[in-house]
Amino acid sequence: MRNILATFLTILMLLPVSAMGEIITIKQTINQTYGGGQSADDARISGMAKAKREALEKAGTYIESLTVVKNSKVEKDEILALTAGVLKAEVISQKNYHTDDAFGIEIVVNVVVDTSVLELRVKKQLQDREHLTQLRDVQKREKELLQKVAYLEEENRKLSANNRSTQNIKKEFQKASNGLTALDWFYQAYALWDGKKYIDPKIAIEYLNNAIRLQPDLSPAFNNRGLAYKNIGQYQRAIEDFNEAIRLQPDNAIDYYNRGNVYDDLCKYQRATEDYSEAIRLKPDYYNAYNNRGLAYTSVGQHQRAIEDFNEAIRLKPDLAAAYSNRGVALGSLGQKQRAIEDHNAAIRLQPSLASAYVNRGIAYDNLSQSQQAIEDFNEAIRLKPDLAAAYSNRGVVYGKLSRYQLAIEDFNEAIRLKPDNAKAYSGRAFAYFNQGNNKLFCRDAQQACAMGNCIMLDSKGKGLCR
Repeated sequence: MRNILATFLTILMLLPVSAMGEIITIKQTINQTYGGGQSADDARISGMAKAKREALEKAGTYIESLTVVKNSKVEKDEILALTAGVLKAEVISQKNYHTDDAFGIEIVVNVVVDTSVLELRVKKQLQDREHLTQLRDVQKREKELLQKVAYLEEENRKLSANNRSTQNIKKEFQKASNGLTALDWFYQAYALWDGKKYIDPKIAIEYLNNAIRLQPDLSPAFNNRGLAYKNIGQYQRAIEDFNEAIRLQPDNAIDYYNRGNVYDDLCKYQRATEDYSEAIRLKPDYYNAYNNRGLAYTSVGQHQRAIEDFNEAIRLKPDLAAAYSNRGVALGSLGQKQRAIEDHNAAIRLQPSLASAYVNRGIAYDNLSQSQQAIEDFNEAIRLKPDLAAAYSNRGVVYGKLSRYQLAIEDFNEAIRLKPDNAKAYSGRAFAYFNQGNNKLFCRDAQQACAMGNCIMLDSKGKGLCR
């Protein structure tokens, strides 16, 4: 039975939600007929996928007109991915109908565009190019599945018209439906991604489990589930998912990059470096991989190699603020303190909201014995990101050097609350307690820091004092 599509677009301009924006609603309706080897469920699944895709394509013309998109030189095949990354297509109604010669389902989908926040969301999505590329690849798979459905519908029509069996084609419809449903689960998980982490990683894992169950070769689902496991600290399961993503798609740089990030979290810097190097080999302009490999080199004291990587990251992306600040850390470690300050200044100029750059510049000021400037930078980092443990622990160090021990202890308390495995904070708090004459609490913290690998206080002041 021939598939009859009736589509129309309605754009409703409602009252402005603010002086700068308005609500635009894009409505897409699909009349999806079915019969023969195509069940009502198969028709509903493919009809929903078609309606959502077509609605997003219509919205994409609006996205494409934004200045931030034009300035970013987004490729044509990325527009739909970008649109899907910032807007959501929702089914608002579905109802069955029948005519004299066909059964069908009418599916109505809405895409709601809030122009007051759209440009900010687009800008954020464009900063996450790895996921944008991944979303583009998923949508390519969706397009192929919809093309397969269209082919099957035509074959189904021919078989039905000639009163031939549609049993074999029924299995193909079900297979395509499983694929489209898996992608829908993937999109639902993706909607929980905020550009850096999952808003609710456990729910994302549940959605991605469903996607993988239906489509075991869906490499991006393994990659994203690995990210969700990383978010909740299940590093081994994250690595296993990245391993599977790499097995399914060995030439995908993002899988190596993400696995490298997990190894970095586990302080397995050699393994991290190897993965970043492979990501760079596969994608030579992968500036984030250069930046993160530079961080791994910094962690093992290879500061010159780190600087070379940060240089390359900056060459590839001159406005990458984090690379400037990270290079400043490496320069400071080599004793080039003034150049370090200059790099941190550049990072802050490029991204005034980058809390880590203030922390790094604060450390650089502390190294120059400019305590007040250091404290001011740590204060600003805390204002920007109140849960940044490093800002509290480093401010605590400066307070300790200024003999303001109670303030130091309060900062170390907060650093430990935010990051319980913070050996530096335990060691710093031990130093403050020692200078307050509180030997009991000094020994407790010095021993805890040593158990975490930082034995400086226990070795220098705890001998004969702590048993």
